[in-house]
Amino acid sequence: MSQSEGGAAERQPGVALRAVGAEEDAALRQAVARARRIAEEQPEPYQSLAFTALLTHLLQERTVPAREPAPAESARPQQPPSTEGSIAEFLAQRRIDSHPERVLAIAYYHYHRHAGQGVTTKDLVEGYSRSRSKRPQNYPDVIASCIRKGYLVDGGRRDGMKTWVITASGEAHVEQDL
Repeated sequence: MSQSEGGAAERQPGVALRAVGAEEDAALRQAVARARRIAEEQPEPYQSLAFTALLTHLLQERTVPAREPAPAESARPQQPPSTEGSIAEFLAQRRIDSHPERVLAIAYYHYHRHAGQGVTTKDLVEGYSRSRSKRPQNYPDVIASCIRKGYLVDGGRRDGMKTWVITASGEAHVEQDL
């Protein structure tokens, strides 16, 4: 084998790696652009949080289909928790250890029961009352904690009150971890 043939053979994998790298770069650029477009709708204090949560979700979404489910996962299809009963029943069925988890579960319940509406502080107070759970002393702190984790985003206003909408990662947390 001559040196020129060996050189050509060695360059082929490099060319393939650059092509794969270019495709991956393009996919990453698309994910960043998409997250930027979606997050632009949020007011400034939440825009960077929304961008981070969206980008994380989009990047995880790209890698999840490549993973093959374990046999135990494919044997039992996971169904979302039912929101047919009362809020008290829904919360009693979850493993809730903290106020942020309870607020997130109430937001999930409200989102699915009310056709995608955001949850207000009034809705949260009502959920706590109906489930006879001890209320947090500072709702804004608890909501801010959920926003920092990327589970809730600002949803605008309804009836003059600020609303928060559960994100896809918030829904996944309720469905899989609670």
